[in-house]
Amino acid sequence: MSKRFFALCLSSIFFFGCVGINDTMTPSLSVQKDQFDGSLIINQPSVSASSSLTESWHTLGFQWNQKYPKVVFLEVGVQGVKNVTGVAFNVDGEVIENIKEASSLTAYGDWSTRRLVMPVSDFVKVAMGRDVKMKVTQIDTYTVSSFGLDRSGAIVNSKFPPFIQKLRENKVL
Repeated sequence: MSKRFFALCLSSIFFFGCVGINDTMTPSLSVQKDQFDGSLIINQPSVSASSSLTESWHTLGFQWNQKYPKVVFLEVGVQGVKNVTGVAFNVDGEVIENIKEASSLTAYGDWSTRRLVMPVSDFVKVAMGRDVKMKVTQIDTYTVSSFGLDRSGAIVNSKFPPFIQKLRENKVL
């Protein structure tokens, strides 16, 4: 009996340790109040938006702010020091482009990121898409990654439902 109990305890420690590591590796949704004006902010930090190692490695994060209720801010990233100039999505054959810049410049580092903004309705299409291709444009070139309900492997897939649920709870949708 004591060996089983010990094995169960050890398994529990291992399982919960892995959950903690996974949460650290893939940050989760947070809901906070803006320190300046008290407005509600729903934020999903950037995670992998690539479903395969054979495609470009992109990241995608998203944020909704009560001050701007009709839009979602995106944080699009590429590996390395590169200038991100834009993003477009092909959602189940429907191309969503003309996504506006929300930051003046790319933030450079191991991951170069750019903040962009799109209507909530278009964001929901991306979040609910079965086969989504994300095209990240840079100066004179672009790279493509994929995610969506029919494409396993992209961490971002698991981050959309809690974000959409928070939007519903706050009567955005």
